[in-house]
Amino acid sequence: MPENKIIEIVGIIATVLAVVGVLTNNRKLRVCFLLWLVSNTLTEAIHVYTGILSLAIRDAIFFVLAIEGWFKWGRK
Repeated sequence: MPENKIIEIVGIIATVLAVVGVLTNNRKLRVCFLLWLVSNTLTEAIHVYTGILSLAIRDAIFFVLAIEGWFKWGRK
């Protein structure tokens, strides 16, 4: 399978996970943060691999924010 096809498939998976993350967030389900962690990890890998460092930095920030959200939403 060509390299660009693999990157495209990973990007599609990341997008689906991010959208499902938003839907679960709208329903106030904590699992949204886990979905975003996976989505952000995939897009981080794509952006680092392709050399788009500004988006890689954004993905890293979103990753940290998802961790923060996971812990804040876990508190009673």
